[in-house]
Parts: sequence; C-alpha cells; structure tokens
Amino acid sequence: MSELTKEEQIYIVNGQSFFAMGELPEKKIPRVQMLDGGTGLNFEQLFGDFLTYHKKEGNGGAALRDVLAHYYEPELLSSDESREMYAWIRERVQERIPDCTAPGCYPPGMMLGATWDAETVEAVGHALGHEARAYGVHVLLGTPNVNIHRDPRGGRAFEGYSEDPYLVTQLAPALVRGVEAEGVAANVKHFAANNQETNRLNINETIPVRALHEIYFPGFKACVEAGCATVMAAYNQINGVPCTENAALLTDLLRGEWGFAGLVMSDWGAVYHPAAALNAGTDVNMPGPVAPDALRAALADGSLDPAKLEAASDRAAALARKYALPPTGHIDLKMTDKAAYDAAAEGIVMLRNENGCCPLPQSAKIALHGEFSEYLLTCGEGSAGIHTDRNLSFLSSLRERFAAAQCGSFGGADTMIYVYSVPGREGNDRKTLAAAQSELDEMRRLLDYAEKRKMRKILILNISAPVDLCGLDAGFDAVFCCFLPGMQGANALADILCGAVNPSGHLPLTFPLNEQTMPTAPNFPGDGMQVFYGEGIFVGYRWYTTLNQPCLYPFGFGLSYTDFALTAIRTDRSEFTDSLHVTVTVKNTGSRAGKTVVQLYVHDPVSHLTKPVRELRAFRKVLLEAGEVRELTFTLDRHAFESYDPNLRAWTMEEGEYVIGAGFSAVDIQVSASAYANVTSPYSCGAGTSIKEIYEDDRLQQILHNFMDAHDMPWTLILSTYEYTAQDNLQKVFDILGTPENVRGTLYAALRAVRRK
Repeated sequence: MSELTKEEQIYIVNGQSFFAMGELPEKKIPRVQMLDGGTGLNFEQLFGDFLTYHKKEGNGGAALRDVLAHYYEPELLSSDESREMYAWIRERVQERIPDCTAPGCYPPGMMLGATWDAETVEAVGHALGHEARAYGVHVLLGTPNVNIHRDPRGGRAFEGYSEDPYLVTQLAPALVRGVEAEGVAANVKHFAANNQETNRLNINETIPVRALHEIYFPGFKACVEAGCATVMAAYNQINGVPCTENAALLTDLLRGEWGFAGLVMSDWGAVYHPAAALNAGTDVNMPGPVAPDALRAALADGSLDPAKLEAASDRAAALARKYALPPTGHIDLKMTDKAAYDAAAEGIVMLRNENGCCPLPQSAKIALHGEFSEYLLTCGEGSAGIHTDRNLSFLSSLRERFAAAQCGSFGGADTMIYVYSVPGREGNDRKTLAAAQSELDEMRRLLDYAEKRKMRKILILNISAPVDLCGLDAGFDAVFCCFLPGMQGANALADILCGAVNPSGHLPLTFPLNEQTMPTAPNFPGDGMQVFYGEGIFVGYRWYTTLNQPCLYPFGFGLSYTDFALTAIRTDRSEFTDSLHVTVTVKNTGSRAGKTVVQLYVHDPVSHLTKPVRELRAFRKVLLEAGEVRELTFTLDRHAFESYDPNLRAWTMEEGEYVIGAGFSAVDIQVSASAYANVTSPYSCGAGTSIKEIYEDDRLQQILHNFMDAHDMPWTLILSTYEYTAQDNLQKVFDILGTPENVRGTLYAALRAVRRK
C-alpha cells in the first residue's frame, strides 16, 4: 500500500509550478526543481518559476523581459518595476549561489555530435550537472535531446545529436552519465520522434514501425541503459496515438522491454487527457500548477486506474527523495570552461581548405564581417536559450592571436573572415535552407572585394543546421562550421585558425545541396495536423548513398591540417555467427599530429528486407603523430547486422555475405572486407519461403523443379501459384499435395546449400 493518500497522490503527479513538482514535507517528499537543460541553465525559466512559486505577478511580462535582457548590466534597466523585480530575483539567486556566478553556455547536441567523442560529451555532462547542483536544480531537462535530424529545417534540430541512430547511441548516453554522476537527474527527451516544431502540439505522425525501431527509438534505449532517471513524453501523436497516452510506447516498450524504472514526465502542455496519460504511463503532468479536478473525477468514475496513480506517485516520491538535494552554491569555473572549450575544439568542422589557406600566420591582419562576427551566436532560442556573461568575444580572441583584427571594415587587412549565422528557434521550423538574397548579395560583394585584392577568404558557418548558399561557399579558400559553439567557441575557433588546435570535428548530419534534394522534401512539415514519414528508414546519408544522390558535404566528413589514409582492413574470420572483429590500418600521411574519425559501415548486398547500402556500425576518433601508423580493432556484435522486421515484430539477422567498409565519411570508403554470416534466419530457405522467391531465382527454381519431378508432383501447381498467389509459401503447396515432412526436409536442405553458395 502506498504511504500517500489519494489526494496526496493526485497532488504529487501534477506539477505545482511551471518548473517544479509539489512537496509534501510531512511525508518527507521535498520539492523537485526542474530546468532546461542540455546547453546550460535557463534563467528565463528559473526566474519565472521564482515568481510562480512565490505567487508574485510579472511572469512573462515586460519587466521580466527587461531583467533577462539586462541581468548582468542592471544599470540599463528601464523602469522602477524592472529594478524592483531585479533586486527581488537577485536575492532569490543569492539564496542558492551566494556569489551569483553565471551559468555556462555549452555547445548543443548537434555540435556534441560533431565531436564524435564520448569522453568530451561526458565532460560536458559533468559540467552541466555541476552547475545544476550549484543552483539547486534537481532535474536537468533535455540531457540529452536525442531526436533524430530527420530534416535540417526542424527548428530544434540543433539540439539533437545526429541523423544517425548509432552515433546518437554512442554519444548521448555519455551526457547522461556525466549529469547523473553529479547527483542530478538526467532527462532524455522527447519520447518519441519529435522532429518538427510546426503544429508540434498533437500533430499526428504516420511512421513505419521499422523506422521507429531502427531510427527513432535507439537513442532513447541507450540513454535508459546508461541510467537516465527521467524520460519526457513528447507532444506529438505517433500513428494516431498521443505519446503521453501511448501505453505501447511508455509501458510495453519503455518499461516492459527496456526495463526503465524511473519517472516519465510530460512535455510542457503535452497532456491532453490527464487520466488517459496516467493510465498509459505518464507519471507527472507538467507544467504546474495543475488543478486536481480532472484526476479526482476520473478516479471517482473509474476511468483512472488507481494502481497506475499509486505507481506514478511512488515514482515521483522516489525521484524527490533521491535527487532533491540542497544547492552547493559554487561553480568551478576552470572545470566548466574547459568542458565547454574542449567540446567546441573537438566539434568545429573544417569543410574546405584550398591551397593550405589555414592555419593563418600570426602576422595575418583580419577583417571580420557578418552580423555576429564580434560575438558569435553561441546558443539557440527557447528552452536552449542561455543568459550568461561568460560568452567570449570572437574579435577579442582573434586580436590575442594575430597582428590585427577589426570588424566591419577592411583597412589594411590581408584576410577576410565572413561569419554567416543562422539561429535555431523552438516553436518555429525554418522555411528554407537558402540564405536570404540580401545576405547572398553581401557575400558576393565581400568575395569580389577580397578577390581583387588577393586576400585570403574564410567563411565561418555559425549555424543551427545546414544552409544553402547557392554555391558561394566554393568561392572561399577555407570554410569552417562551428555550429552554435557555446561560451568558449570564440577561443576554440581562434585556436583552430591560428593552428594551435588541429580541427578534428566531423559532420553528424548530411549537408544537402538544397531542400529539393532531401529525402523529406515532399513530406515536411506535412499537411495541417498530419505528416507522413515517407522516407522510412532512409534518413540522411542512408538516402543519399543508397540512391547515389549528390550532397554538399556528406555525413561523417571533416578535414584536418594533416592527411590520413586507410591502408588495410581484415576480419578475424571469413565466417561468423554472433560477432566479428574488424581491424583497420590507419596512417597519418601528413606532416603534423592530428585526429581523425575512422568509420565502419555495414552493407548487406543481397537481403530479404530492403536495406541501405551504408549503415554506420562502429567508429573511433584517434590521435596520430605525423607519419604514425596504427591498427584499430572494432567488434561488431550481432546487432550490427540486424534489421527490424515489422511483420515479425522482431530484430532479424539474415544469412549471407556482409560487406564492411571503412572510411572517413559515408561516401569516402577507402577499404572494405567481407564475411559470411552463417546463421539461420526467418528468411532462410524452408517451409516459410514464398513461391515468388524460389521461382525468381534460377538456381532455386531448378532445385524445386527437379525435386517435384523426382517425386511425381505437378509443376503446373507451382506455375499457377506464381501467377495468382505468388506469396504462398512452400508449406502451403506441400500441405495441398500431402508431402511427408521428411521428404520436404531434403528439399529445404538442398535449397539452403544453394543459397549459401
């Protein structure tokens, strides 16, 4: 029996302020403070929650906006109301962290994905958890956001890690481990397939079951296995059922199959029917304050299962007792700044470097252009927006490393750096990848000016997602993508430009030529409240490589100031059943030390299920000295060769030869090897094999023909079956003929032997 009364149970499963759960001191259940998130502590949410909790007016009003805009420059506050609110909020902050150290701004998921380095991501998790503890935040929302980059126009695409589920499963759990190690509850969101902002509240997504299991679920499962304490259920519907009311998703899959024992909360405003959500497995309805009336009525009329209410309230109480710790009141600036710097330094991607344009000499005189050239865009807007005074100036960082740097004019410059910035916004998808005509005209003007004066021309893509510059990027000598690089991005980028750091980031998603060439082109963002995931499993590079479609920059691509080559690959055996060891030889063929990412892709060239020609199944970021040669050994387990069969509702590994390619991107496969999977699968020749499959393979057809002749069976039955009901299987045919099981077995063995060859 629960220790809580029904009224207390209802109280604790309903949010009690905008970012907090309710407290029951008499039951030793403290208040749980939540806050976004994955790029740092969101002051807009914290300050608003202060006002809500203390029942003060002004949440969302002009005074609060003024305080947020000038929190670090209170002398600029515009009214007595603003100054009064600032003083009150400042006092609340000091209660938690006496020196009022500002929270850090960390690179979002897209840039963490570009690091291809779990250790770097885990360090960011530690920094986020450390700062959350300092401020008395108990659940850090969006740590991580693992929603797939289905379409780069998605307004929150920058928060996600990759278009590839395997890369997500290797990196996102590291953030969970870092946050949880600091005593803060990590929160993976948005479960599941929350891939657009257009009509995000209750939009119905029609998604093939196979795509859900192969593309959209793996990141969540990996974070659950890493110890994530909470899961956030998404706004959207999947195949007609809201995520917050989806028992198959929240109870059968998340808790039953994956063994999740933590707390499920709703996204803010995602509970459309409170009793149905609780019955399905959504434990806490956020945000608060939520009135208890709906659950009281549902409990009274029997539409709310009291056992589900009790279980949810027990999980809420358990979360509070474990994680609602007092604030530590201190931030280690050295540790947290280093985590932010390392993430930016490891994640910045060099996309172009013609004629060794970079690194720049110390004598370079730089002319900076672009709206955000002095201060880069460091974060997105909405939940990921960070108010801090710890962001560094890109102009100042350049001046510390080069002879001269100036904004907005050329003067005596010999190097032009253009910073092209694209923000990312919660609540709004981008209309297009294309840059505005005014920006293209400005870029052409600057390129022409620099070209005539034989200046170096460098483009910095300070962007929330891929962009279409109509080919103008090719006019620059060097192109760097720094995404939204966080508070230390300016330092990291300046260090790369001067050569103190060798760039080693690799793209976690494909940069398309334009939106017309993308797999989602006809199906984003849908029609009204419906969107169809028509590309199925062919998301990102799976689409481009399978259809041999060109792109601007491929998934996994990234350049260095040195060069690398893969010179050999071998497998530890030619035939396997469960796992395979693959050894790749990589060499730094250049003149300086650097890092690269060796990537392994698996291909099943002859398969029953439709499969992409490339699927990332292993990778490793490795540092090599100039001229160094190293052998890297990867273990590919059975799951690396499995696909999800929607008819069988199971993961299956097909028999046959698999090709393993190693390269530096999804299109740069330098060496390959093959090995034969000697397994029996649901598709192995046998009773369940269709007449169509047998008839359309000349070798198998001949075996069947000879078998039927030898046993005086009418071949005409096979011909008519193929013509009218080709999906009928051998068992059905032999049942009609009354063929003994032992006789059938000889045929099945003969067919399997032929297939193996």
